[in-house]
Amino acid sequence: MPTYTEPFKLRLQKALSACLAEITPANGFVSDLSAFDPGDGVFTPRVYRGRAWFGDNDPLPMVSTLEGVDPASEVAEPPASEPTSEYDYDLLIQGWVTDDPANPTDTAYVLLADVRQKLAAEAKRRLPHDRTEPDIFGLKAAGSSASEVTKLRFGSGVVRPADELSSTAWFWLSITVRIVENASKPYD
Repeated sequence: MPTYTEPFKLRLQKALSACLAEITPANGFVSDLSAFDPGDGVFTPRVYRGRAWFGDNDPLPMVSTLEGVDPASEVAEPPASEPTSEYDYDLLIQGWVTDDPANPTDTAYVLLADVRQKLAAEAKRRLPHDRTEPDIFGLKAAGSSASEVTKLRFGSGVVRPADELSSTAWFWLSITVRIVENASKPYD
């Protein structure tokens, strides 16, 4: 079993980011979340992790993933009594788009649909050699056996027009990843 330099949750976040970056017209989607060269020879990503604020110079469309915030469930979480535990890991995907002048949220609905379509396919992903074993985000095939993702669920999402939070139309989508994690081996 390989030893990694990053804890499991960070590897999961990076795998989710890579998954979302596969949303491109070449892969059958309407939206394009691939990194691009704005002309200066430096590729600019459209998928971010842990970034809540964006400015007018950021590329559109784009998405960011953050840990979900539900203080009630965090307070209610029982203390871990075993090194290996199974729990729901709540995440939030936020997406921003260029507004359609006549119908500002239309493009946000398109990006949201593409993200949900990609997540639906990812939820069905299986190991190549054992089609009964889930391999969500490809983490099991990568060799991690101390921790794993066993289920992926996501909501319907919410689309909003430009407002005090964003100068363009945007959406948020809650996702829940079921994790079995061995806290005594976070880098395995």
